[in-house]
Amino acid sequence: MSSVSYHISNLLEKMTSTDKDFRFMATNDLMLELQKDSIKLDEDSERKVVTMLLKLLEDKNGEVQNLAVKCLAPLVSKVKEPQVEVMVDTLCSNMMSDKEQLRDISSMGLKTVIAELPLSSSGLTLTVGVCKKITSQLIGAMGKQEDVSVQLEALDILSDMLGRLSGALVSFHSSLLSSLLPQLTSSRMAVRKRSILALGHLVPCCSPALFSQLTEHLTNELAKTPPVSMARTYIQCLATVSRQGGHRVGEFCHAHVILGTSVT
Repeated sequence: MSSVSYHISNLLEKMTSTDKDFRFMATNDLMLELQKDSIKLDEDSERKVVTMLLKLLEDKNGEVQNLAVKCLAPLVSKVKEPQVEVMVDTLCSNMMSDKEQLRDISSMGLKTVIAELPLSSSGLTLTVGVCKKITSQLIGAMGKQEDVSVQLEALDILSDMLGRLSGALVSFHSSLLSSLLPQLTSSRMAVRKRSILALGHLVPCCSPALFSQLTEHLTNELAKTPPVSMARTYIQCLATVSRQGGHRVGEFCHAHVILGTSVT
């Protein structure tokens, strides 16, 4: 066993202590190790570190939980794709948990992982693979009409991901649009607002056909003279789409102005 593996193994053992201070200090020491550019984990250490940090997300001590989340950031670049996928699968699964605290900490974890996914061409395979895995599960979470907190978390994470990595999700743009549009009719204003934000992030990288589909949906719904609250939602969404759409907005501007005037 290498000196690095031995040191990591000792830290992992301390993380199982019944003393929360031992767990906290060991997790903090692990974070410092992971932040070193020189550290290299072997396959067994990768697996053990990922397993332990995911377990600590359910720790009884909030400070230990938060440290475990912080460890995920440097860990993304230290482990291979299969272990990043294990992290993502577990975090997505936790988001559907009945335990609110576990949902919240796992949502933070997903946002942390997304923020660390590489944008360089050398890391694109990892980024695309992980994003597809996250997206497919978030689409399912958005359909959880009976639990608005799950919907809101899913929409938040989706906005983060589209804002940073929309180009890596081209194959999912159509299904994302189909999943987001119904959220504009939610009885919850918070859901509608987050859906508008996510749609805004989708616009810059979506195809002309999808852009037309989105804009035509909004103008068609406005033409039906919906209730004032819904009309405002569609107008706000059109405004967001227009800001993000650049040169593609021109042909729809006339319709936007006419419809906007008629319902305000």
